Amino acid sequence: MNGSLALCFGTRPQVIKASVLLEAMRGCWSVTTLDTGQHYDFELNELLYRQLGVPRPDRFLGVGSAEPAEQTAAVMTGTAEFLRSERPTAVVVIGDTNSTLGCALAASKQGVPLVHVEAGLRASEAGLPEETNRRVVDVLAQLLCAPSHAAAEALRAENLPGSVTTTGDVARDALLRHMKLAGPPENQGSFALATLHRAALTSDRDALQAVLAALGEVSMPVLLPLHPRTNQALERFDLKSRVPVNVRLTAPMGYLESIAAVRDAAVVITDSGGLQREAYWLHTPCVTLRSETEWRETIECGANVLVPPLDAPGTLRRVAADQLHRRQETLWAPDAYGDGRAAERVVTAVVDLLDGRGGGG
Repeated sequence: MNGSLALCFGTRPQVIKASVLLEAMRGCWSVTTLDTGQHYDFELNELLYRQLGVPRPDRFLGVGSAEPAEQTAAVMTGTAEFLRSERPTAVVVIGDTNSTLGCALAASKQGVPLVHVEAGLRASEAGLPEETNRRVVDVLAQLLCAPSHAAAEALRAENLPGSVTTTGDVARDALLRHMKLAGPPENQGSFALATLHRAALTSDRDALQAVLAALGEVSMPVLLPLHPRTNQALERFDLKSRVPVNVRLTAPMGYLESIAAVRDAAVVITDSGGLQREAYWLHTPCVTLRSETEWRETIECGANVLVPPLDAPGTLRRVAADQLHRRQETLWAPDAYGDGRAAERVVTAVVDLLDGRGGGG
């Protein structure tokens, strides 16, 4: 097809999803890529490029960490300059980060059609930064690619100007493609895999301390790869001395190591949306350390249970044990977010959009 696309991303989950989107899109267009550098640690970004075979980006902004307003502004300014230089036919953004918002605002200001992959997720949690980001991006986008039927219905109920289509979740595409590279299961005995990284948790000493105490009550070893933000929070709040003896802190994992650990764990304990879905797809029971989740289908089928961080002491151990028992009784069908062909559906929808057929479905 004529024209070109700009694929913009900047965090670890977005690099993972870009790995499958980029290949599918290059079957139809010339694609230029922009990495904002919102995640800039080797384990969080550079390692993923190597593991997933993602080509180096055409532009790297290197915005790094900053206050949200400054970070978003830096992304918007750098992306606008990139778009003026490259003059793409459309811009594709993923998810709900500051990078997503900054790139979307730049596309809107430059008058370039915008495609939002992973549109329509909603939460009611007060002050949730991701909620602001995704709602604004959904208003700006000409094409809204929803990962589930529920997300698509939420978009249609809001009567947004963009066309809505249900594509499924490109994260499942990535998982299915790369699981075989993760190696066979290891006989490590029963362990829980925990991840903690959301700003709502790492900025709250009481909540973080409560979660650490609750992990100490879990009746098995806990593997806790430390996100840089979490590591900084433990040091800032002087909590490293309070890490329970059954909790083993490690450096952040690469993608292949992470999905292997999700597969091999007895239970996943997380505040990550990505791990919630990976656990769901790999039939590993999950406990999410939040009061709500955007991935409600995982709750509805019993694959996932919510535990607010401050309620975790005295509760997490029981809920984790219940999840293990439930897994032994029945397995859920992991089909709420498509069949692993979401990237193909995104491409079809973009073709329709650019051909003037709307992209809806």
